[in-house]
Amino acid sequence: MQAELAWLEWVRRAAARAPRPEIRLGIGDDAAIVRPRRGCDLVLTTDLMVEDVHFLRRRDPAAVCGRRLATRALSDLAAMGAEPLALLLSSVYPPALPAAWPRQFLRGFLEAASEAGAELIGGDVSSAPRAGKIVFDVIGAGQVPVRAALRRSGARPGDRLFVSGALGEAALGRQLVHAGRSPRTALERRARARHLRPRARWELGRALRRRASAALDISDGLATDLRHLCRASGVGAEVVAEALCDQSGKAALDRALFGGEDYELLFTLPPGRQPPRGFSLRQIGTIVPVRRLWLLQHGRRAPLPAGGWQHWAG
Repeated sequence: MQAELAWLEWVRRAAARAPRPEIRLGIGDDAAIVRPRRGCDLVLTTDLMVEDVHFLRRRDPAAVCGRRLATRALSDLAAMGAEPLALLLSSVYPPALPAAWPRQFLRGFLEAASEAGAELIGGDVSSAPRAGKIVFDVIGAGQVPVRAALRRSGARPGDRLFVSGALGEAALGRQLVHAGRSPRTALERRARARHLRPRARWELGRALRRRASAALDISDGLATDLRHLCRASGVGAEVVAEALCDQSGKAALDRALFGGEDYELLFTLPPGRQPPRGFSLRQIGTIVPVRRLWLLQHGRRAPLPAGGWQHWAG
């Protein structure tokens, strides 16, 4: 790695862009200053990325890792219906890391941020022990009109359950990349692209304000994240297996339920309320009053298996 001051100066130049009016002070001081628009709440999120837990340095290109870290924060903001404003990035690098790796990482990070209209406004950098791992922390800030934020706790029995996009493709892409195998079919090419260029659904999040009764992003797998939504709302759900993905077979279903890193939005709509147009959406089930999760497959109902990503799960 290069010297800290030289690196921070490079970051300042790389992140320079025309400032948003809400960003009163960005990189260059002890702290940034953000003032959301009048009538808006400030929405904050944070996320970690750890080498050999969330990415493999020998398989995942640095720019892909940077894009994915920004997407994790942007997807959380999207799930709240927030307009992305700013990101803060803190990094821990081992001293022997070539300087090209963090530069490529930052380029991928800034690309995803720029697409969403968010600015990098600060952060920190530290050195890891010589044999240590790369660690990142991202903080995302967005704005949403007062009392319009989407939450997990509003689903009610009878609401319809929707998801954006096709679940499980990103997990398949991750398998291909980590195995070092080239895609052989159109599905595998699409899956690899989903892994290499993830994208948060912030436009959909904004369109769901005052329309959806509950929402969250799918990053740990549908089976895990749906449980979060139902627990917060005090309800259960029935999910139709055939509606989750376009491919048949147990492997495709397992990826859709447990694969994770989809960065799609899972949301509920009350009866009679229509989903927004212009998005790739599919109804995958219904909210039920009994606090249990069911999987409907080939006309038969069975408990939805637990699964998906959980830290400290052994």
